[in-house]
Amino acid sequence: MYPTLQSMGITSIQDIEKFTLRFEGGHDVLKIYYRREKGSLLPKSKKFKFGRSTKTVLADGGQQTYRQVQEPSLIVLRAMEELELIVGRQHEVKVTKDDLVKELEHLEKVVNSKINEIKEKIAAMK
Repeated sequence: MYPTLQSMGITSIQDIEKFTLRFEGGHDVLKIYYRREKGSLLPKSKKFKFGRSTKTVLADGGQQTYRQVQEPSLIVLRAMEELELIVGRQHEVKVTKDDLVKELEHLEKVVNSKINEIKEKIAAMK
């Protein structure tokens, strides 16, 4: 019923809770979040990166000037349509200061954890 999502390897379609799409480093990044039971070993989210196609189009003015336009991948557009059918249309929520603080705190935890992991590996080498 959802051929694009299935082709992306998404099998837990009934557990999809929400999704986000953002543009980052020249790519569209689609992140799908799942409902999971407490203690579940399954991932709470999956992230997919899609490249954009570049097209050269004639610019206005009649001076034979061209400009390059980037367009999202057809796969990401189809995936978005299927996800909207599953979770309903999501309205873009304005990011609050509290949201950014929480996101920053989470990032700090992840980075500190990775730094400690690498330090432990270095200490084990001596």
